[in-house]
Amino acid sequence: MSKSGLGIVVIGIAILVSDLFIQSRVSATMVPGQSIPLLPPVLSLTYVLNNGAAFSLLRGGTPLFILVAFALLIGIGIYTWRHPHMPSLMVIALGLLAGGSAGNLWDRIIWGRVIDYIHVIDWPVFNLADSAIVVGMGLLVYYYWRLDKNGESSS
Repeated sequence: MSKSGLGIVVIGIAILVSDLFIQSRVSATMVPGQSIPLLPPVLSLTYVLNNGAAFSLLRGGTPLFILVAFALLIGIGIYTWRHPHMPSLMVIALGLLAGGSAGNLWDRIIWGRVIDYIHVIDWPVFNLADSAIVVGMGLLVYYYWRLDKNGESSS
């Protein structure tokens, strides 16, 4: 495995394990719907069972989300195999995407839904896996925007 591939795997596993650990603590110590203020009124730990996509969109689409997550993970694997030497920004972005996708995929296969627990005021409840996916996609967009703008990557 290349150094880039190893970096993606390490980041992905760190996100997956962290998300599963937080979910296990939330589900063991809280009841669905319960909310604990962490930084009132901005941030709360809120236990929500979600059978939709990020931010509870498209409720009931579990089979589609499982298929998309598998496709994304396979795509990341193929890309990594074909491009064994990647800039650090790309490794971080793909690691976040892989870990977030794997976290939500695990939940959907095992439980048929995900556990969300981060609640920022006036925003739907989400989890670490959702955050990793959003940040990973943002980094990819930035990377390719910068590549297009400069004609080459400066990472």
